[in-house]
Amino acid sequence: MAVAFRELGGSPVEQYGADGFSAWREFLIAWEDRDQFAAEVLGQAAQCGGRGGVGYPGKPAVRAVSVRLEPFDPTRPDHKPLADLTRDLNSYSGSFAKVKVEYRTLSAPRPEDPKTPEGTYLTYRMRFSAEYVPLVARGWQWVDNPAIPVPDDLQITLSVPITEHQITWHRVVRPPWAAIRALQGKVNASPFLGAAPGTLLLEGADADKQFQTGFDALEPEMFWRIHYVFRERAVKFGGQVYGWNYHFREKPAGWAALVQNGRPLYESADFSPLFQFAAVQD
Repeated sequence: MAVAFRELGGSPVEQYGADGFSAWREFLIAWEDRDQFAAEVLGQAAQCGGRGGVGYPGKPAVRAVSVRLEPFDPTRPDHKPLADLTRDLNSYSGSFAKVKVEYRTLSAPRPEDPKTPEGTYLTYRMRFSAEYVPLVARGWQWVDNPAIPVPDDLQITLSVPITEHQITWHRVVRPPWAAIRALQGKVNASPFLGAAPGTLLLEGADADKQFQTGFDALEPEMFWRIHYVFRERAVKFGGQVYGWNYHFREKPAGWAALVQNGRPLYESADFSPLFQFAAVQD
């Protein structure tokens, strides 16, 4: 690193938990070097998103995610008047800053994960739910005695498992707003997240704005964190997998697709634009 530093006693502090490995390290640097040190630790951002934070020694999946700086000796600020709250602040010229760097384990990419620009990363969570499909009693038989009629008012309900895939895209410089609007409510045209075509529905996205400290002209003022929710409906029947456009048919019994004027209930699309930066506006 270009900035001279010294690691303080009592550092590092390491923790293992359900979210993986995390750690905190404390350093001593010159007060005037604090912006440059933070920029080097967190990574300079280039036009297409930059690189991530520095790694933790011996653990390549663990990266620096935050930097906290404070005066090493808070009792000795420079003696100067502070006249403007928006322009003046205490300074400790010629003194030192104490730095606390937080490290976290970033999820290792899976083969089925979408590709993202360099400097960004994904986190993933999976949940389950179910859809309950009522079926008519006609056509069903008792296994032990098919001659016994099945009552017409017998309530038969099929539980169809639903898998909710939650993917969060971090450090996004230019979110693909147009792609999100265009693809919401559509299903995957090709395998995505390991799901068969037509089985994965994009429900929508949440977006959080994360302001940055602005180390220099290359550092964007903010990043975005985009949280996508996909819902997988994969009905297994007769050795086949049926998705969102398929419904149970009584005669002949089985799952079949419905269309209206040749159009399905859910349109299919390529989901890869959801993980690409929007084009730079002129």
